[in-house]
Amino acid sequence: MKQSRLKSWALWTAVAALAVFCVKEFAGLDISRQVNGMLNVLCPVLVGFGIVNDPTTSDRL
Repeated sequence: MKQSRLKSWALWTAVAALAVFCVKEFAGLDISRQVNGMLNVLCPVLVGFGIVNDPTTSDRL
Protein backbone atom coordinates (compact mmCIF):
# COMPACT_ATOMS: atom_id res chain seq x y z
CA MET A 1 0.00 0.00 0.00
CA LYS A 2 1.47 3.33 -1.07
CA GLN A 3 0.64 6.53 0.77
CA SER A 4 0.59 9.87 -0.99
CA ARG A 5 3.01 12.47 0.34
CA LEU A 6 0.16 14.99 0.42
CA LYS A 7 -1.72 12.81 2.94
CA SER A 8 1.24 12.69 5.32
CA TRP A 9 0.82 14.38 8.70
CA ALA A 10 4.56 15.03 8.84
CA LEU A 11 4.46 17.03 5.61
CA TRP A 12 1.64 19.26 6.80
CA THR A 13 3.27 19.72 10.21
CA ALA A 14 6.46 20.80 8.44
CA VAL A 15 4.57 23.21 6.18
CA ALA A 16 2.76 24.74 9.16
CA ALA A 17 6.01 25.08 11.13
CA LEU A 18 7.70 26.73 8.15
CA ALA A 19 4.80 29.16 7.77
CA VAL A 20 4.86 30.08 11.47
CA PHE A 21 8.65 30.51 11.39
CA CYS A 22 8.55 32.74 8.29
CA VAL A 23 5.72 34.90 9.63
CA LYS A 24 7.54 35.27 12.94
CA GLU A 25 10.81 36.25 11.30
CA PHE A 26 9.63 38.45 8.45
CA ALA A 27 6.57 40.11 9.98
CA GLY A 28 8.49 41.10 13.10
CA LEU A 29 5.91 39.87 15.58
CA ASP A 30 6.52 40.98 19.15
CA ILE A 31 6.28 37.86 21.33
CA SER A 32 7.75 36.93 24.68
CA ARG A 33 11.34 35.70 24.96
CA GLN A 34 10.31 32.22 26.11
CA VAL A 35 7.93 31.68 23.19
CA ASN A 36 10.44 33.13 20.73
CA GLY A 37 13.17 30.81 22.00
CA MET A 38 10.88 27.80 21.82
CA LEU A 39 9.83 28.63 18.26
CA ASN A 40 13.45 29.15 17.20
CA VAL A 41 14.22 25.58 18.27
CA LEU A 42 10.98 23.76 17.53
CA CYS A 43 10.10 25.10 14.07
CA PRO A 44 13.33 24.09 12.29
CA VAL A 45 13.21 20.65 13.92
CA LEU A 46 9.65 20.10 12.68
CA VAL A 47 10.55 21.31 9.20
CA GLY A 48 13.57 19.02 9.11
CA PHE A 49 11.51 16.05 10.24
CA GLY A 50 8.98 16.73 7.51
CA ILE A 51 11.72 16.86 4.88
CA VAL A 52 13.47 13.69 6.06
CA ASN A 53 10.31 11.61 6.63
CA ASP A 54 9.28 9.50 3.62
CA PRO A 55 5.68 8.29 3.97
CA THR A 56 5.93 6.10 0.88
CA THR A 57 8.20 3.51 2.53
CA SER A 58 6.81 0.55 4.43
CA ASP A 59 8.69 1.41 7.66
CA ARG A 60 7.31 4.95 7.98
CA LEU A 61 6.33 6.56 11.30
